[in-house]
Amino acid sequence: MKKNLLLSLMLVLSYSPAAFSWGKTGHRIVGEIAQRNLSPKALKGIKELALTEDLSRISTWPDEIRSDPKMGYTTPWHYASIPTGKTYFDQKRSKEGDIIESLYRFEDTLRDPKETKENKLAALKFLTHMTGDLHQPLHVGLAEDRGGNMIRVKWFKTESNLHTIWDEELIDFEKLSFSEYANYLNHYSKNEKNDWEKGTFIEWAKESQDLRPKVYDLSGADVPNLSYEYNYKVKPVIEMRLKQAGLRLAFVLNKIFAQEKLSKDEIELRKKIKENI
Repeated sequence: MKKNLLLSLMLVLSYSPAAFSWGKTGHRIVGEIAQRNLSPKALKGIKELALTEDLSRISTWPDEIRSDPKMGYTTPWHYASIPTGKTYFDQKRSKEGDIIESLYRFEDTLRDPKETKENKLAALKFLTHMTGDLHQPLHVGLAEDRGGNMIRVKWFKTESNLHTIWDEELIDFEKLSFSEYANYLNHYSKNEKNDWEKGTFIEWAKESQDLRPKVYDLSGADVPNLSYEYNYKVKPVIEMRLKQAGLRLAFVLNKIFAQEKLSKDEIELRKKIKENI
């Protein structure tokens, strides 16, 4: 990637909104939960970059810029396709990048003291957004159905597709604002917090991959009509992933702004990802 890649993205001023991932509400929930779990150092560092905007505000930007045809090259950064029974390293990744490669790249940009403020702000926006995407199971999806986009379903008898149901409909069905939903979700047991505040982007992607059978648990109809029963069945999964994404985003940002050095294993993992093309 050229060094000015992130800077060029910052020149994009306004675009009509488009829904490609959790949806605005879902991403803002993740950003709001993360914002409430930031350390003082992280809060200070983010304020220096984003000024008056918080994580919930910047969380939707990477989807909005995709409404500009010139920004289409960022689309592959929002997902990874991993076949059932395979791992991320069982296949060569696209030269265009993917969500896992991109998350490490943007984290490294934020860690780099030589990077410009503009590049770091763009990286913060992408990292915030894509940590949310990573926790949506269909963003670590199957290539053959384009992450559920090709799975036709109905949502209360209205034509849709499985990816859209997970990105937007199931969250919007609760009829809550993002801040209200964040209030409900921003609670953790001691064990949850200990378990979730660890791991890597690749491990969190594997969690999404392992949750796919629950997403695809549909009725036998050619075009399943999803409604109350499906919502009841998957709501705990969605809410868990939103909580995990928010808490883990704060976990990553707190480490970055505390200037914690990468471990030897983390450095080797980045090298392996870059070589896996």
